[in-house]
Amino acid sequence: MNKKKIGVMIFIIVVLIGIGGKLSMDKRAKDLAELHEIQTDLANYLYNNYRIYTRDKKKVEDIYQEFDKGKGTLTEKEYFNKLEKLKEYSDISKIEFTGFSVGPMNTLEAYLKINDVYEEEVDLDTLSAETNTFIYRITDSTGKGPYYIEKKRKPIDSAIPEAAIIYYEGGID
Repeated sequence: MNKKKIGVMIFIIVVLIGIGGKLSMDKRAKDLAELHEIQTDLANYLYNNYRIYTRDKKKVEDIYQEFDKGKGTLTEKEYFNKLEKLKEYSDISKIEFTGFSVGPMNTLEAYLKINDVYEEEVDLDTLSAETNTFIYRITDSTGKGPYYIEKKRKPIDSAIPEAAIIYYEGGID
């Protein structure tokens, strides 16, 4: 082949690589925009429906000893009432998304931290047929301690302040 044909072929290859790169960048931008939307929606859901709580560890131990697996001085009802009264609640004031990954069953997993003290992992695997948005499943009293999450008795209906959300921009691992 002559030099002119080689030059044209190299030019075509460079253009095709450029187009492929552009398409890849556009897809990544679309994926990041979708992740941003998911993060905002999940943050608003948590903000409106949940709060976190903690309990004084020493006081909890004292109540456990009083109850003594049903053999102590407290009835089961008194035991649970005393534990309930120890809860110190905090409303959600900050949500930091720390990552996303795809689980073994092709489930999108979101990792987040609430108020800098409580870490949560939310599996996003079910879409609502009506709204085409994820259905979030968060179990009450989950957490590694000393902070736990609990559904509010009466949800609110407002948006979390944008400044209270720290978005994860790294994509899906």
